[in-house]
Amino acid sequence: MSRATVKTGLLVLGLALTLAATAALAQDPAASPSPVSTDIVKSRIDQEVAPAPGSYAYSAQGRRDPFVSLLKPVSESGPGKRRPGMEGFLIQEVALKGIVKDSKGYTAMLVGTDSKSYFVKVGQRLFDGVITAIDASTVTFRQEVTDPLSSVRSRDVKKTLYPSEEGRQ
Repeated sequence: MSRATVKTGLLVLGLALTLAATAALAQDPAASPSPVSTDIVKSRIDQEVAPAPGSYAYSAQGRRDPFVSLLKPVSESGPGKRRPGMEGFLIQEVALKGIVKDSKGYTAMLVGTDSKSYFVKVGQRLFDGVITAIDASTVTFRQEVTDPLSSVRSRDVKKTLYPSEEGRQ
C-alpha cells in the first residue's frame, strides 16, 4: 500500500466518524445541552460566595481593613468619595498663589490639581480639613488626621506665599 492510499483511507474514516456524530446529535435533541437560566447561575454563585453556616465572617464595625497598606494614598472610592471643586482637594494638593486684603478681611488664592484657581476665605472646607486663618503671607489649615494609630485627631498646617520661609517658622 502506498502512503497516498493510507492518507486517503484515514481521511475517509475521519469524515465518516464526524458525519455519524453529527447525525446522532441531530436525532436526539435531549442530549444537547440546554441554555442555563441566569437565575440559576446567580443562585449558584450566591451559594458559593456565602459563608458556610458556623464559619467565621469578619465584621469591620468602623475599623480599618488590616490588609490595606497604611502607605496607600487616599483613594476616590468608598465612603470618602471626593466632591468637585475645592472640597475635593487634599491640603497637600493645593498651592498658595496669592493673598488679597479687602474690607472684610483676607482672601487666599489656591491652585488645585486641576490647574484652576480658587478664591477661599476662613472656614472653607477641603477634603481633609478646613481653613482656620489667613494673614498677609500665610494660610493656616486644620487637617484631620486619619491615622488610626495616632492619638492626635487634627494638626495645623501652614502654607506661605514664600516657600523658603516655611522652614524658618
